[in-house]
Amino acid sequence: MSRALAWIRKSKGDESDVGLEEQRDLVAALADEVETLDLGVHTGFSTMTRDDPSGLLDQNQTVKDRVEALREGSFDYLVALDDRRICRDEYFSVIQYAARQGDAEIVYVGDVNEDDLTFDLKRRIERDTKEEEIEKSRRAVRRRIEDRYDHGRPRFGMTYDDAGQYQVPGEEFDTVMEIFQLDNAGKSRREIADAVDIPVATIQNVLDRREWYINREQIAES
Repeated sequence: MSRALAWIRKSKGDESDVGLEEQRDLVAALADEVETLDLGVHTGFSTMTRDDPSGLLDQNQTVKDRVEALREGSFDYLVALDDRRICRDEYFSVIQYAARQGDAEIVYVGDVNEDDLTFDLKRRIERDTKEEEIEKSRRAVRRRIEDRYDHGRPRFGMTYDDAGQYQVPGEEFDTVMEIFQLDNAGKSRREIADAVDIPVATIQNVLDRREWYINREQIAES
């Protein structure tokens, strides 16, 4: 499941600034799994532009931990009201770079209809989740090929063994053997199809894989 880091901050001494509760309600409602970095009332500056013994962004251990988590790929999204909520000086570029390293997308919710943004963010998460599922499936197929296991839908007349590794004769395997017998007797593809009541294309596929079927039957017997 995709994860979002919600970054919340209100400027010191600025009564016109968007309130903390409004930010919390708007930002934290956008994803199914959200971790919140709630700085409360904070200057938004770092030691890059301020000389302060304590309290600046890059002196805050929680901030540093979350930036490192972004860099390590722990989050898929960094969500904030706008870029000024995250940082107000050059330290913002450090956070941006960490997000890029961790392949996290920065999403701003200010001045955007909440319903539209929620839909858009959820759609991105669904897209990323689907892509992840596809990649997992591809990796699973590659591993099966490397281990020389069968993969994909069982062929006609076959099913997978209890371990899910090889295709073995299934309920219609008797029909497969009948197809081979009719072919050996010199029957045409159409005649075989009429005799066993399955499509000609299926007959052709079975006959093209005669050796494969025999091999899988031997594996099942052993």
